[in-house]
Amino acid sequence: MENISFLSTVSLMREFNREDLEAISRQASVHTFDSGAVILEEGTPNRSFHIVQDGRVRVSRRVDDNEVNLCDLCTGDTFGEMSILGDGVVTATLKAIPATTVLSLSVDDLEKVLRESPQAAAKFWHAIARDLRDRLIQSNDVVKSYFEVNRALVENPAFREAYAMCNR
Repeated sequence: MENISFLSTVSLMREFNREDLEAISRQASVHTFDSGAVILEEGTPNRSFHIVQDGRVRVSRRVDDNEVNLCDLCTGDTFGEMSILGDGVVTATLKAIPATTVLSLSVDDLEKVLRESPQAAAKFWHAIARDLRDRLIQSNDVVKSYFEVNRALVENPAFREAYAMCNR
């Protein structure tokens, strides 16, 4: 009952009927992670869809030898969509901060639930498309910001001079 109430608040499942939420709740497994624990690691396999039930998840990527924080996911946020849509490889590292509870649904169980309810499947995939569109817009804004900073640096004579000195 508790999971059904929670699932009804998740944006990807907000329009599901009670039967669909019950089916998902029956298939979902609950995992608890201590603060700092790696939930998924960039480059590793993942064949599940995940929902933050309680706590927070930090999303980061490796750039050269540095870890770059991308965002934090909060209660009701989802992750794992990219790996269930693609080749099953995690595109970022996700860590619990603080202790975090996650509901997980394997791709096979998710497909079973969606196969049994075409209306839920249509709603789910529409919500996934909307969510990915929003993330793409955010990414485009970040790229635009980096481009503007880069252009400002390149157009700055002092920067060009310092860069030239470093590359002699």
